[in-house]
Amino acid sequence: MVDGILLDSSKLKAKVKGGRAGAKIAGMKYIGYEVAVTEHSVHVYGNQCNADIREEEYRYLVIPFDSIRGFELKDLTDRGRTLEIHALDDDVVLHSENQSRLSENLKRIFLLISTLLA
Repeated sequence: MVDGILLDSSKLKAKVKGGRAGAKIAGMKYIGYEVAVTEHSVHVYGNQCNADIREEEYRYLVIPFDSIRGFELKDLTDRGRTLEIHALDDDVVLHSENQSRLSENLKRIFLLISTLLA
């Protein structure tokens, strides 16, 4: 069973944990998430889900940069800063839940993805 993002630190450009924040990964809602950026992809892990998940592929999603159609950083009144990644097959929405440090980290992830895609 997968228990977080298990990439070697030498491959990571950035890693952020949203322990109490909400996320929507490939249509499933989670409480708690991890997001990591490598040179060629974004890795997202959803921690706790209300649904009974037997397939691990729904908890851990790898989004190669060449499949990203768009991504945006929004400030939502009720959820705080939100990072949305729209890929060919799946979408990811990561909320900061008005946590200032997590909000800044999502902004850093957004800027890093922008730089790596440029």
